[in-house]
Amino acid sequence: VYLGKRLVYRNGEQISVTRTEWQLLQHLAANAGKVILSGELLSKVWGPEYRDDLQYLRVWVSRLRHKLEAEPSDPKIIKTLAGIGYMLQPDVEVAETTD
Repeated sequence: VYLGKRLVYRNGEQISVTRTEWQLLQHLAANAGKVILSGELLSKVWGPEYRDDLQYLRVWVSRLRHKLEAEPSDPKIIKTLAGIGYMLQPDVEVAETTD
């Protein structure tokens, strides 16, 4: 993930993500290794009025997993902490440069 360039790669190949997927991934990547509460993600990506719409978040995380994970049903990159939130694994390469 190259935050400054808005680029996402999987196995060395660039993949296309929607604006919403990008915003979700950006918040996860900026906090890699830290749990982000579901309500916080919903508020930051969709606005405070979506804070309690957990199903909405689950759908978008699933879409991202299908693009990023080798096995979306057994995620290694975006972890779910049931009833709490999500975490991007800290060993995912995230670059913030604009070079």
